[in-house]
Parts: sequence; C-alpha cells; structure tokens
Amino acid sequence: MQHCCKMSACCFRQRDAGARHARPSIRIFLLDNMKKTIPAALMCATLSLFASLPAQAHYLWSENTSKGNLIYFGGVDENVREASPGRLDEFTNLSISVQQHKKNDVVTTARTAKKTHDGFATAPALSANETLIGQDVSVPVKDLSAYKLGILKLNFYVRHVQIDGVFPAALDLDAVPTGVANQLKFSFKGVPLAKFKAKLIAPNGWITDLRTDAAGLASIATPWRGNYVIEATYFEDVSGEFEGKRFERIRHRLGLTVVQPKGPKTFTPDYAAHDHEH
Repeated sequence: MQHCCKMSACCFRQRDAGARHARPSIRIFLLDNMKKTIPAALMCATLSLFASLPAQAHYLWSENTSKGNLIYFGGVDENVREASPGRLDEFTNLSISVQQHKKNDVVTTARTAKKTHDGFATAPALSANETLIGQDVSVPVKDLSAYKLGILKLNFYVRHVQIDGVFPAALDLDAVPTGVANQLKFSFKGVPLAKFKAKLIAPNGWITDLRTDAAGLASIATPWRGNYVIEATYFEDVSGEFEGKRFERIRHRLGLTVVQPKGPKTFTPDYAAHDHEH
C-alpha cells in the first residue's frame, strides 16, 4: 500500500465561508524553497512546467451530517469544495434518488437536492439500509486538449453506501458492495470493469490505488471507522455533439462514499470536521 505525504490537520486549511476551499499549499512550499536554490532562468522554466500541469481530478462525493446528506464537488484528497458562484454552477441537472431494501425488493425514491453555497443538500441523512445515487449528464463539453485528453463530454455520478449494503448497479459508471467483506464490484453500463484502476481516500486522508480483477472485483482496506471516498474515471470512445459543441469522447466519473461503521476511530482532518453554513 502506498502512503501520501505525512498528514496533519494543518494540511487542510480552509478559507472564509462561501469561498472556494483552499488546497494544501505543497506547490507554494516548493516554490518558496526554489527561490533560494535555483537560478532565475531555471526557475522560470520550472514555473512554466507547473502552469502546464492539469488540474487535479474533480468529482462528486456525499457525506451524512447532522443536517442531512450533503453532496460536494471538488476533491477530498486536496481539500477542495467548489462554490456557487463558481464551478459548482456547472451542475444544472443533478438528479438524486435513494434505494432502500424493503422485504425482498429494492425500492427507488427520487429525492430533491437543494443547491447551497458549497454543495447540494438533501434530507434526511441516509440510514444503514439505504444508498444514495445521483448523476448529472448535462455538464458542458470541455476542451482538455492541452492535457492530451481531447474534447470531452463530462458525465458525473455519485453514490453513498454502507460497506455491507448490497445493492444492484444503477449508474452508467458504478461500484457497489457485493456482500463479501470489503469487496466492491465496478461496472460500466452493467458490464464488469476488468483491470480497472480507481483511487481510495481514507477518513484520515490516507490514499491508495485500487485495481479490479478480471471480474471487476476489488477489495478495499477499511481499518478505521468513517467515510472512504473512491474516485473512478472511465473514458468512452464515443464522439458526438452536445449543446451545439462537438466532443471526441465521453468521460464518466464516479465519486463513491463507502461508510465503515465499525473499527477504531482515526484522526479527522479539519476540513472533514468543519460544520458548513447552509
């Protein structure tokens, strides 16, 4: 298992309420030290390299709070929650449903999501036998050719489920517990995703990669109690047009929150403990 850099609460500073939440200041630290040790010409070239790096992956994810269930857009691993006005406004058609086990059947009920300054609020919070699913396939086409990704149609998905909650796949790009301890099955349009790579972020900010087997199955380590967020991306080689703009392929991105209700507590970064105003 691979570890990220040493984690501490100070890595997760936040800005004023309503603002786009700050990222960890790793690049600032590097640049400050570069000024002391690198000649000016070389530093300019290095700064150009930083400017050309693509933005970190953004995805939707869900959290249960005392105020209900909240859906954010950004990245748990880099302490970003996009705000409105801002990139959160790219989501104009986020549809949310809740699946629940009733007797021998799974019942799906639509749920209203209210946009807040930094996410979408739904109520009430999810119970252990429920899973939230959502999607927005109306996000505008984006040209990411500068990052060698091409012109993309962007589809976003979100799911929130307890680790032992067995539900059928319902999203184009989906991952669900199988009933086997700590095992998930990844699929695209119902077909298992073999040798598929995803990223897992633990409740304390620890990060590792996941890779599925030939049947689309992956085992995850959940040693601590809390939320484990998984970011998964799949590129579909289908071209077309959306809202008058041509795209070369479709990028599907899932943010999955897996809740582990058992085990010892671990430290919680400041951003995860923050009580947001709505």
